[in-house]
Amino acid sequence: MGAEPEGAPIEAQGFGWKNGFETGVGPQTTTSGIVGAWAPNPTTWDMGYLDTLLNNE
Repeated sequence: MGAEPEGAPIEAQGFGWKNGFETGVGPQTTTSGIVGAWAPNPTTWDMGYLDTLLNNE
């Protein structure tokens, strides 16, 4: 990974982390590993996030 987004040149700020691994696209993409929705009903204040987190692998 490159410099943190706030430490990058001004023209590169706002684009997130720069990926320096090969092409950085397709199979060379670096992601957080988080897949899917965080909660079934993201606009509702309920236990959906914790249910999803604790009851699924």
